[in-house]
Amino acid sequence: MKLSIIVPVYNGEKFIKRCYNSLMNQHLDSVAYEILFIDNNSTDNSVDIIKDISISNYNVKLISQPKQGEAQARNMGVSRAQGEYVYQLDVDDEVFPNALNRMIDVLNSYPNIEAVFGKMLKTDKNLAAYDGSLEETHEVVFKEKPYWGLKWFSNLGTVVGEGAFMHRQTVFQKIGVYSEQLPVIGTDLAFDVKLGMTCNLAFIDTYIYLYFKHEVSLIQGVKRKMPRAFMVWPRLVKEHLPFYFENKTPARFKSLLFSQLFQSMGRQIVFTKGYTNRKQLKQQLEKDLKAIKIPWIIRLYLSILVILPIETLRKVYGYHVVPYSVKQLTK
Repeated sequence: MKLSIIVPVYNGEKFIKRCYNSLMNQHLDSVAYEILFIDNNSTDNSVDIIKDISISNYNVKLISQPKQGEAQARNMGVSRAQGEYVYQLDVDDEVFPNALNRMIDVLNSYPNIEAVFGKMLKTDKNLAAYDGSLEETHEVVFKEKPYWGLKWFSNLGTVVGEGAFMHRQTVFQKIGVYSEQLPVIGTDLAFDVKLGMTCNLAFIDTYIYLYFKHEVSLIQGVKRKMPRAFMVWPRLVKEHLPFYFENKTPARFKSLLFSQLFQSMGRQIVFTKGYTNRKQLKQQLEKDLKAIKIPWIIRLYLSILVILPIETLRKVYGYHVVPYSVKQLTK
């Protein structure tokens, strides 16, 4: 089989048919493919809708993943995928017409390329209602690893999401699957940075999928509840730091990693209410980083922030103390 399409679903009854129709608009008639809907404990009518679709299309399969979580659902899909290539799409998103065929052509044409990715359009309109223009050349661009890994790690705004990627099945054998020990936000990014650091990638200047922004989105709900400083910490400590120790990485990766770790520590402490809570948090953060030697000046300023959680002091720490410390560490 050439292509496996994985669609994780949690209470997606409003979006399933729209997502499925966008996949049917790919005109994959000449490609042996399967669509794996991974139900992740939905309590609405998602399962019934998927079963109805599977009756009319034998390429559609319903798979249950009782372990709750986005990574758990993705990993179940990867483990059950039969295709040489793997594509993933969230149930509330849509694929632009013929985008998958373009990605298949790239992987077919360049055997040394392990994954291809394109553009994402983020909008609060669905594909049928979107009337804006799209600038795309369909040019295929190659960059030596770890170019994309460093780019995504240094600037989250350049990350395009799993719906923009098509991987060879061998990628998951090489670098593993999605971390199930991270919260919702960070799972994809942790995987993508690892991918960009270790694999040969191609970028195609084509809009691949539409990311649908809406208030019931799981990601939007998490962002409203938790400041970003707290969201990034598990990803940095549980994924990027071990990757740093286990692999030979360029100095730029070390600089980015240590900078983000120290910046996050300061922000978390300032955002935490109560002296006792801040003191305990500082102790926990330092414990999380027991594998590295935290510079004394970082420890000192964090202690100051525990006593005086003032944003002005945090800015001095972030703009001056952290860059100085990271520079010393990476000499």
